[in-house]
Amino acid sequence: MTRKQVFAQLLQRITVILCAFGSVLAAPAVLHAFEYPLIERLSAGDPLFRQHQDSVSQFYRVRHQGGTPPSLTLYRYRPQSDDTLITLASRFSVPYSTLATLNRVEGTQIPESIDKLLIPSVPGLFIPAEAESSLEIMLDDRAAEDFQSRDEVVVRIARNQDIEEFAFFPGEDFSANERRAFLSVLFRPPLEHMRLTSGFGFRRNPFTGGTGFHSGIDLGAPKGTPVYAAASGRVASTGRNALHGRYVRLEHDNGYETFYGHLQTIGVELNQQVASGMMIGAVGSSGLSTGPHLHFEVHLHGRPRDPFQLLPGTSQ
Repeated sequence: MTRKQVFAQLLQRITVILCAFGSVLAAPAVLHAFEYPLIERLSAGDPLFRQHQDSVSQFYRVRHQGGTPPSLTLYRYRPQSDDTLITLASRFSVPYSTLATLNRVEGTQIPESIDKLLIPSVPGLFIPAEAESSLEIMLDDRAAEDFQSRDEVVVRIARNQDIEEFAFFPGEDFSANERRAFLSVLFRPPLEHMRLTSGFGFRRNPFTGGTGFHSGIDLGAPKGTPVYAAASGRVASTGRNALHGRYVRLEHDNGYETFYGHLQTIGVELNQQVASGMMIGAVGSSGLSTGPHLHFEVHLHGRPRDPFQLLPGTSQ
């Protein structure tokens, strides 16, 4: 059964609407007249902050001792310049996975586009009906396989004049791989020194002059520079073609694949198990190439993803 089919079944079972007041309603409408209540100070002097902390404490108490869990309520908080999801998770006594999935943030830093974060009164994972980011796709896949028998609620949240649907799993947290993806350590750099010469996305083709989609990134390096496996996995294919010259393709957990092209030499064999950081080849200029460099791609379930969003300490 696909994730969308599972979600459709959930919608038939129960739909909970979070209205603009932040409380749970069993009604087929969302109110837009007011916003979710704003927590202004992260201290006991703020009554909404005290209310939020009481609900979180009640959830953990009920989880361990039994009883009726608190209803899900949403608040807003205006992040300060030095706030991160890690620090705010600590202050609000919820996992950072809860804040990240509800606000659809892919890393610890809060994007400037978010002037107010949504803060739930119950910890857990919020998985959108339409997954977009690599992290959301990972969560969506795990939910379809592992969460079907667990308590969950479908919620519809009013945000930015839109209604977003989520499957909410109270008390759930990131898996080890999801945590590594969120912390940008899911993959290690394939070269010891990263020098970007061409980014991911649409670009001018250096050979034809036309515009085309570049499904990876190009990293400049001298011939013979060691190329390392970006994560542990299995050698799915090796070979040579006219475009990428000598190449290696690795399969990893959770539907990820990495591709290494324009190699001078290949140092692994088909179906070989490789560890993260293991040397798998050397930089070259084989295939259709303007000079020595590594063409590096990351795919998730067959779809190309921007490698720079998945490598630690990188930015374009």
